[in-house]
Amino acid sequence: MGDIRIMEQTTIDLLGQQLEREQEMFSLGRERYLSRLENNSKPSTQNNPHRLITDALPKVSKAIGDTIAAEDNKGDGRKYSWYQDIKSVDSDLLAYIGLNSCMDAVASSSSLTSTITKIGHRIELEAWAVGLSSYNSKLAKRIEEKVTKDHSSERYRVKAARIIASKAGYKQKAWSEERRVKVATPVLNAILEHSGVFDKWEQQKPRNTIRKIGLTEEASLRLAQMDFESSWQEPMLAPMIVPPKPWTEFDSGCYYDPVTAAQVPLVRGSTFTQRKAIDHQLKEGKTPDYVEAINAIQATPLQINKYVLEAVNWSWDNAMVFGKFPRKEKIEHLRRPEEWEDMSDFDKKGWTLKAREIRTKNREIDGSRALMLQDLTTANDLVNFNEFFLPWNFDFRGRVYPVPHFCYHRDDHIKALFNMKNTKKMDDNAGFWLAVHIANVGDFNKISKESLDDRAAWVEDNREKLYDVGRDIKGTFDYWSQADKPFQFLAACHELANYMDYGNEYESALAPCLDGTNSGVQHYAAASLNKDDGKLVNLVPGNKPQDIYRAVADVVKEDLENSSDDFAKAWLNFGISRTTVKRNTMTYGYSSGRYGFADQLYEDTMRPLADKVMRGELKEHPFGEKADQQAAARFLAAINFRAVQQVISSAAAGMSFFQKVAGALAHEGKPFRFTTPIGFPVIQKYTYWDVKKVKIYLHDRDAGVLKRTQISVREKTNKRIDKKKAKAAVSPNIIHSMDSAHLLLTVLTAQQNGVSDFFLIHDSFGTTPSDTDVMYGSVRAAFVEIYKDYCLYTDVLNQAKQQLTHEGVEKLDAVIPEKGTLDLDLVLTSEYCFS
Repeated sequence: MGDIRIMEQTTIDLLGQQLEREQEMFSLGRERYLSRLENNSKPSTQNNPHRLITDALPKVSKAIGDTIAAEDNKGDGRKYSWYQDIKSVDSDLLAYIGLNSCMDAVASSSSLTSTITKIGHRIELEAWAVGLSSYNSKLAKRIEEKVTKDHSSERYRVKAARIIASKAGYKQKAWSEERRVKVATPVLNAILEHSGVFDKWEQQKPRNTIRKIGLTEEASLRLAQMDFESSWQEPMLAPMIVPPKPWTEFDSGCYYDPVTAAQVPLVRGSTFTQRKAIDHQLKEGKTPDYVEAINAIQATPLQINKYVLEAVNWSWDNAMVFGKFPRKEKIEHLRRPEEWEDMSDFDKKGWTLKAREIRTKNREIDGSRALMLQDLTTANDLVNFNEFFLPWNFDFRGRVYPVPHFCYHRDDHIKALFNMKNTKKMDDNAGFWLAVHIANVGDFNKISKESLDDRAAWVEDNREKLYDVGRDIKGTFDYWSQADKPFQFLAACHELANYMDYGNEYESALAPCLDGTNSGVQHYAAASLNKDDGKLVNLVPGNKPQDIYRAVADVVKEDLENSSDDFAKAWLNFGISRTTVKRNTMTYGYSSGRYGFADQLYEDTMRPLADKVMRGELKEHPFGEKADQQAAARFLAAINFRAVQQVISSAAAGMSFFQKVAGALAHEGKPFRFTTPIGFPVIQKYTYWDVKKVKIYLHDRDAGVLKRTQISVREKTNKRIDKKKAKAAVSPNIIHSMDSAHLLLTVLTAQQNGVSDFFLIHDSFGTTPSDTDVMYGSVRAAFVEIYKDYCLYTDVLNQAKQQLTHEGVEKLDAVIPEKGTLDLDLVLTSEYCFS
């Protein structure tokens, strides 16, 4: 009994801590921030981003106050339109809102437009609250108490508060986007001119220029030298130290504090109609299957992998540069050559472009550095807990995502930090799956493309070297840093070393993941029963895994060899591998076309090569200057597109069918609606936006003056359906809905067979090594269960006909794609469809 009481008290204590953590997430900060600052006497925490904002806050606040005072002094003269909206809002609070939003924009690489509208929206809420208190302070307090009691959703609290206040005589119309932008302008100008922390910059994209908020050189340098412990960078929605509340209502939220829970709906980005449909399902009595599944996923306890955390901290502290690990140190700026005046215009332009690329790259490094410091803060906090949890919710297509940004749906160095908490004893089968996982994430000499037995044999042949990796981070860095996924490889080797030391008595919680072979094509092949495509993506058993990317690369290479174009020669000299065509091939089934292919090739190939040139690792870019790089990307995109169409036949017919159905519904002004095989109601509704260009004056740091700037804001939605966007988006949305249905059904199937811990990323299925055999069978059984005796196209067509008018049904020319001879039962015995 004593042990039970101790456990109960521990749970109560943790729940109390969780509530405190949640309340801190959303206690808007000026009072808390200033209190922390006042009580902070530790020298070690003065040298951090907290200090950047500490120095800036009073200066920015004063500048805002002076700006408002200047408008006051105009008397009856003409004042700026923002004056009436912010004159009564505390300047400290305005400064806090602006600085906080800017720091968030740096970490998330947000655009100038989204940053300024976010500032404006937050000011609007503050101005409304100030106005209500001035109108009737007692009324304001009563409204706050009532809406907090009656509503868990923040959106509905705001709406209810406005309605109650309006009935009581306090009426204030919601601001337009233009008004929000103009109100935010003096706040942002004060920050740009007086903070010394933030500046604006431009990022050049292949087809457009994006303006963003960045750090000044001085602030960037200070940030690089700082420890990180800052309330300005605490994640708004963080992992939990107790199990999330199970979903029972649309707004029940995963968190325990009502204010925090109000920020997390069951479905992010849902329409009113979708919410209504889900509410109806939830009130029918039986919990929908998709809700059962997401509750099981978020009930999985997790831990921080201490070995990986040590490696990440060490790599960051020592500014290691490898793979996709974030850079800590910026690239040295180009110095203008001494012979500048004698250089040709062509050479000057080349130098200017290179200098601009370095500045852009350094701005990106600022953002990734701020985000990395935030991630390390979170990880170093969570490592102190025996277990923690990720709350989850859906997007409107039914795909499941962790709510916090700090989660394992991230890059390798973050994903590898996560271990499941519940362990199970190893046995030979578990050891086999651990070995396969090591081979997959290491992928030395492309071992992951070999048979499962060959992958396990590779691990056996390299046991001693892998053991060393699992015991010595620094001494084996040159080896493990070359792995395909370095930190996941490191984590797996550490687990192998433990297994080698303790044998079958060792209990493991590492998650070997079974990854689908091009999920999009798998779903199209199954829907059309296309045997050729099914074979390419391993829905048909074989001695070795089929490689659809290699098949596409071979066609591309042959096409290039038959071309006399200079770009063809450049690509052949560079080398066409499966990696070159992989992303294009993966996204084709999600309606990516030539333009999308070109952008992907530029981002995945051209930019990394340019980065190597900037770091001095390459003497020159193999595709020349930026314009030539873009042209080369467009050239190969066209060839890749033809090759993918040639290799994959089922996707084109499927996409055409879906687009015709969505187009028919859009023609009648109706959204596309589709209930997935697991019962999730998908509602795709894209409407036209009224885009308005707003002219504002923003501070230019270099010139020291206000310069006229134009930004485009989406003012409000039209009710008219955007037919072009509806047709373009429907195929990826349906396929994402189907891969989500497959994931959720896999969870329920595995759960019925004794699996309780899940590590899932869309088409990647993980659990403990000891349960991987069960997961292996469950993922295949669920896939067959979805498509056996079920036609996706017929279902979509029938659901659409129920929504269309009689005339619309008559005009609909969508013909169900021809069916092939694929035997879906073969999936049950295919080793490589999910491996």
